[in-house]
Amino acid sequence: MANLLNFGDKTNRITNTKLLLGMKKLLLCMIIACLGISYASAQDIYDDYKTPAKQEKLTKEEKKARKEKEKHLQAFNDSVAFKFANAALREGQFVLLATRVELGNMGAMEYGLNDHTNFVYQVGKEAVIQIAFNGPNPGFNGMGGITCRGNVTNSKYSVDKKGNAHYDFSVFGSDISAQVMITVYAESNQAIAYVEPTFAGSNMSITLHGELRPYKKE
Repeated sequence: MANLLNFGDKTNRITNTKLLLGMKKLLLCMIIACLGISYASAQDIYDDYKTPAKQEKLTKEEKKARKEKEKHLQAFNDSVAFKFANAALREGQFVLLATRVELGNMGAMEYGLNDHTNFVYQVGKEAVIQIAFNGPNPGFNGMGGITCRGNVTNSKYSVDKKGNAHYDFSVFGSDISAQVMITVYAESNQAIAYVEPTFAGSNMSITLHGELRPYKKE
């Protein structure tokens, strides 16, 4: 009787072992099948994306939408920048940060200048004009250029038919006597300042190009 029971237990263990192995094989097959389907789906999507016709179509649509959005955003930003620049110019509280400077009538230019050391600013009745070139010569101000400070007189503000804002003034000081003419182009804060010395013995004009912003004392 004991032998029969032992034989039955062995039979049950063998059966259970076979059943367990069968379930593992089935589970393994299901996992492989799922992985195969997932890989196939991913590969199909990748192939569709890489298809030139579909990729080109999506790219054109995206580029067109992106360009339109950037265009409207840039126009809005330029319009806001002009409003601030125009108000600053009209109130005489501005700074023109120059990244390009021309000297004299020869058209000699300096590009890529530091706009924190090349500028024209007016605060109330005081104006400062400074240029600092990139070079070994320290100049009069130790930065390769000049710094002139003086009092503002005869200021005049106007807007032309194209919407460009103009601001002219004279500046007089111990080291400067000049006429300054500034133009801020319509719907932007891009500006040009033309500085014409008026004291005897000097005919070297200076033209500065850059952005005009409201002056903020740091």
